[in-house]
Amino acid sequence: MRRTDASVAILVRDYGPGVPEGSLARISSLSFGLIDARSDQTGGMGLGLAIARRAVSVHQGSIGAENVQPGLRVEIVLPTA
Repeated sequence: MRRTDASVAILVRDYGPGVPEGSLARISSLSFGLIDARSDQTGGMGLGLAIARRAVSVHQGSIGAENVQPGLRVEIVLPTA
């Protein structure tokens, strides 16, 4: 977590396979999911980032994702005031 006078940033990282580069800009859209890439072994429905984006947006924050090798890193920034 990183904090300034005006905001706080929360960083979340996993060590999975990441997301195809062409999909990074769209992964948190409600109309786009990685549902086809999910299975009983990987779990999930691909909706978590879409729900997070909506919650962060309601609070005037931002959310972004990037591939890091290995895995995915998501940064959520929320205003403190």
